[in-house]
Amino acid sequence: ESRKNQLNLIRALNNGPYQLYIHGKPSPNNMAYFEQCKQEAAANVHLGGHLDEQELYTAYANAKVHVLPSYFETTGLSSLEAAVMGCNIVVTDRGDTRDYFKNDAWYCEPEDPASIRQAVEEAYDAPYNEAFRQRILQEFTWKRAAEETLKAYMDVLKV
Repeated sequence: ESRKNQLNLIRALNNGPYQLYIHGKPSPNNMAYFEQCKQEAAANVHLGGHLDEQELYTAYANAKVHVLPSYFETTGLSSLEAAVMGCNIVVTDRGDTRDYFKNDAWYCEPEDPASIRQAVEEAYDAPYNEAFRQRILQEFTWKRAAEETLKAYMDVLKV
């Protein structure tokens, strides 16, 4: 869908040295956008459908960089999953991504394919930061989210 900005990602990496894999089910309300993505995609761009859990695991395990150049993002669970699996991540600072990823991500301007390409190149050339994985596993688990939610309720209820 256009909010996820796959078209500018395609434009940024078309005919370049990287193989780009975009997975997911097209939004029924954005079929014209999906068709435009297919039309503009060069031979190094691969548009695939929905991935089941095992396929997703394999995709993350085989990737060096995960890119989510959205115009707005609420952190992006896919970016957290990819980072835990050893991918460097490229995101925009739209939404709350900087609050979560701090200096452990490469940031791009979503409307600028050159900015997206530069962030991907930098992320691709950089080593993976194991401390980032550990921070995610300590701070951003479902258990931790439940603990923080309980704490907030307790604070509000003054228990």
